[in-house]
Amino acid sequence: MIDAILSTIENEEQRNELADFYSKNKERFCRIAYSKLKNHYDAEDAVQEVFSEIADKPERFFDIPPEDRLAYTDIMIRNVSVDMFNAKNKVHIEELDEEIEDMTISLKNDIFDKISYDEIVLFMKQLPVEQKTVLLLHYYFDLTIYETAQRLHISTSTVNKRLKSARRAIRKFIDER
Repeated sequence: MIDAILSTIENEEQRNELADFYSKNKERFCRIAYSKLKNHYDAEDAVQEVFSEIADKPERFFDIPPEDRLAYTDIMIRNVSVDMFNAKNKVHIEELDEEIEDMTISLKNDIFDKISYDEIVLFMKQLPVEQKTVLLLHYYFDLTIYETAQRLHISTSTVNKRLKSARRAIRKFIDER
């Protein structure tokens, strides 16, 4: 596949230089992508995507001093890999709102003595996205604090702070009713 990507470069000297650069560093590039994606096929796709971008505008790559090209490519691969990972693991806001409705069904009945089901669902949908996300991942999907942090690419202390803020907001809402 890389040969097809490189064949789009019109300048034969640049094409050969880039092919040599790729073959010398392919394993390194795949390791970088794999460290972010944890999947060999996705890692290869990330590397190919980067080289496709380079082949689309080779002048950008060749304007970089030769001693800086490896670092430049490493950074591109890291960025593309992170973007791919995030796209695969993205939690959509619309899905969160649907999950909140499901999650609130399991709340204790004594809460509903004070407020209606619709009120609590509406309130939870209005929570900040960060709080909503950690609530759902931790309570509804039953992920640990650590798993939630990994899924969202944040620290466990950040997850704890967001959970605490969300619980405090919900408690205040319930107490005011």
